Amino acid sequence: MRVLLLLPLLLLAALGCRRPEAAPSPQARLVVRFLDRDAVLDLPAPAAEGAWRVMNAGQWEPLEVRWKPGAPILGAAVIGRTAPDWVLLEDPARDTHRIVVRGPGPEELEIRNGRFDPEESDALAALGVLWVLSWVRR
Repeated sequence: MRVLLLLPLLLLAALGCRRPEAAPSPQARLVVRFLDRDAVLDLPAPAAEGAWRVMNAGQWEPLEVRWKPGAPILGAAVIGRTAPDWVLLEDPARDTHRIVVRGPGPEELEIRNGRFDPEESDALAALGVLWVLSWVRR
């Protein structure tokens, strides 16, 4: 009885565990450069000729994209953004793409880079205390 139950279970497991199909490599890639980070949009086929638009502060604005031939075709655009982690792009065929901005944000960069060494910040703190004490004495 157990063998009869085990056989269909093994058959389902064998059919369900197949290798994933390889995703086709992108034919075109659009890199949108912001002041603090970049976003990448991989396209399965080269984009049609025409104007791209970006959603900025609730309004569609024209986006100037410069394409370079190669494999994959590479496009780049530089814009300012108001959305925190993603932007909406509209291609010439009027398809909308949501792209996520990659990399650390300005807050993480500020913490990671640090403006002063710990010794420098201690020296500045001491200098600040001395300035306050001299100001209070007057």
